[in-house]
Amino acid sequence: MTLAFHAALAGARAPLIAEIKPNSPKVGPLLAARTVAGVARDYADAGAPCLSVTTGAWHGGNLGMVAEMAATGLPVLRKDFITSQRHLDASAEAGASAVLLTCALLRRADILRLADAALSLGLTPFVEAATPAELDGLRLPQDAILAVNNRDIRSKETDDGGIEQSEALYAQARAGHAGLLVSASGLTTTKAVSRAIDCGYNGVLVGTALLSGPDTAITTTQAYLRAAALKMAANA
Repeated sequence: MTLAFHAALAGARAPLIAEIKPNSPKVGPLLAARTVAGVARDYADAGAPCLSVTTGAWHGGNLGMVAEMAATGLPVLRKDFITSQRHLDASAEAGASAVLLTCALLRRADILRLADAALSLGLTPFVEAATPAELDGLRLPQDAILAVNNRDIRSKETDDGGIEQSEALYAQARAGHAGLLVSASGLTTTKAVSRAIDCGYNGVLVGTALLSGPDTAITTTQAYLRAAALKMAANA
């Protein structure tokens, strides 16, 4: 089975997952007069290999946003509190190519069960961990993506986060997962993206920084993509 999201990230020259969330608990509203569909097209035009959308209520999202983003033709990660087979089925029906599974919310057995169930639907499990305890003993399927979350969902991601979190947890994450590793959230500069890839991460997820800067989403995304591509080429 070909997993579209996994394949897009693994084969990308610049492995950036460009995310949309209507509202950041830390920064505030992010879309302003823009639409989800319009920003998704901007990300696609900039050259992003895959997309992410936060459909959870605390970010002002909804499931319909998945289809709006999937209309670009790019694979889309649905980020929400996915806890059941019903949520997986709804994600697949909406057009998602990957789903978020959060270690802070799920028992270890449920993470593994839902990861296997996601794979059976052709969805890439995007498993997010944020602490050494969450990574300890975590053994995921090869086709899952393991992400280190640089922010704390227990505080509704109102903390600053930062690349230092990913750097501190990289060795443990890599020891437990031979597949793709992603540094996710809290990456607010192109330098942070370069540091994540230099550390050994196979990709990065950036959202707020692409939507809250002084430039357009296309221009900002292109800058982050250039940083990722340059570092990937240098490390090749």
